[in-house]
Amino acid sequence: MVIAAIAADYTMGITRHVQRSNTLESAIATGDSCLDILFGNWRSICRQPLNVNHALPTNSFTSIPLPTSSLFPNIANFGSSAVDYYGGHLSNPPTVSNFKVVAADAEWNPMADPTGTPIPTVGSVLDSNGDITAATYNYIASADITLPALNGNTVAKVRRLFQKQQMSPWDFAIFYIDALEIHPGPPFNVTGWVHTNSKLYTAHTTLNFAEKVTYASDWFINFVPGDTYHNQNTDSEFGPPTYPHNLPPTRDQAMQPFGLDSTSIFNTNDQNPNNDSYRELIQPPVAGYPDPLVGQRYWDQAGVVIQVSDNPSPTTRGFDGTPGHDLVTIGTPNSDGTITPLSPSSSLYLMFSGAISTNQSIQDNREGATLRIASLDLSQIVTSVPTGNPSFKSPNFNAIVYIYDSSNSSSNRRGIRVKNGTKVPRSGFTLASNNPVYIQGDFNTGGTPPSDGNPSDPTNPQVSGYTRAPTSILADAVNILSNSWNDANSSHGLSSRIASSTTVNAAIVSGIVPTNTYGDGAYSGGAENFPRFLEDWSSSALTYYGSMVELYNSQQSAHEWPGTGSVYNPPRRQWYFDTNFRTTPPPGTLMIYSYVKSRWSVL
Repeated sequence: MVIAAIAADYTMGITRHVQRSNTLESAIATGDSCLDILFGNWRSICRQPLNVNHALPTNSFTSIPLPTSSLFPNIANFGSSAVDYYGGHLSNPPTVSNFKVVAADAEWNPMADPTGTPIPTVGSVLDSNGDITAATYNYIASADITLPALNGNTVAKVRRLFQKQQMSPWDFAIFYIDALEIHPGPPFNVTGWVHTNSKLYTAHTTLNFAEKVTYASDWFINFVPGDTYHNQNTDSEFGPPTYPHNLPPTRDQAMQPFGLDSTSIFNTNDQNPNNDSYRELIQPPVAGYPDPLVGQRYWDQAGVVIQVSDNPSPTTRGFDGTPGHDLVTIGTPNSDGTITPLSPSSSLYLMFSGAISTNQSIQDNREGATLRIASLDLSQIVTSVPTGNPSFKSPNFNAIVYIYDSSNSSSNRRGIRVKNGTKVPRSGFTLASNNPVYIQGDFNTGGTPPSDGNPSDPTNPQVSGYTRAPTSILADAVNILSNSWNDANSSHGLSSRIASSTTVNAAIVSGIVPTNTYGDGAYSGGAENFPRFLEDWSSSALTYYGSMVELYNSQQSAHEWPGTGSVYNPPRRQWYFDTNFRTTPPPGTLMIYSYVKSRWSVL
């Protein structure tokens, strides 16, 4: 009997331990599910248009709904009610308690003050104005789960670190929202980080990544389905890229421009013209409709707006004094898409009026169209100094220009050109347009740099004594015209359009025409052709220092990539990420955000 009693007691002890272990596992799993509920709601609140640019305090999350028993139908005796943590504790804790998200400091300590905002992680980056351009904001999510067990209840206190990560797309050498294809053919080195929020396609052994590469969907050593330009069976360079042995391409979180949920703010099927895609970034707003990107558009951020438009009267003098030629309005932007004209005697008006020329034209053979061009001569809006960079004539200008031709249509093509841009203001310069932009000649170099055409020294993309400034160009498409470009030859054959080596130091935000857009299997051109070309560069180099960002599809320059040999021949690519952008980004605010479930623990 004694032996039987001992055996029974032992068996009951084992049963209790097993039951408590099983109950604890259920409690932990339930707690983890509660944290997922918290994360989804926390992220949704952070993504609201009025919240995204702010670090929210703890009391911003008191509206998160409490979990109910219906969410966990397989848990026996799960309580049908949960305590409102913010309303006070009950003497006998229910099944779920301590269900909350709390702002934390940089060392992950919960902040006691419910109105306090999280302190950004040490190492945050500030721009020249003292604004944060890169930071991580921490929150602690908690859920205490109590489940009944033999000889008392089992409690699992589950915790997780939520992180709102803010950074600039200029931190990346290549940043894509859509599928990223890189099939360069000739050897191509990519310095700097690379990321796509979609799929990554790399299928050339001649491609070399020097730093981290991430993707939010999947990675394929292959071509996009439907791409008939490439054929892995006949491509001699087909194969995987090279990369640091300890840093292969890897999956990461999607990083959302503006931190907004694109699936909820964009809708091409409604009547609102202000919420179609991330291309709204370079669009003027349309009055009378809600604008989810108000304040974020470069229209809103611009210190000066320049509008070129058709002249309705053949006898009225245009901007250049010729009857019937284009009209130009120079002013400041209004949130409804209108312009408040500047006084013709103001310093800003005088600075820009002398820099604009209109009624020029070029043939864009990729588009198969002649474009009427308005040119901005940067040499006219800066004042040279003996050494170093020039400065703006007007101290009140924020270095952001929005310039566009509002008369663009499918039958009347328009474009913007930037020329004589070897010198830009020392504080930087940003130009945005919803038209295609053509950068002609050396840009932000101080002159003709010695590295032009010299593969032994491509890391010196400016002349001695000049410091390249943080500069960006945002447009429907960005085309590079060499130092040898001649408008008169633009409609001639490729043999009349011979490029000379050219250097461009600027970040680029531009659209693409995705592979197989028109069902004919045409290749997008890939990141290797992200800046577009119209000349024979086969004997010349393009030295490029910057950051390439794709956020949308082109709408005005929407003809597919033509291949090479008729429209252009590619340059020798000497392309580098400008590491200066990580501390001194170009003028203007363009942030990307990711929401991460980080460190997890059970107390």
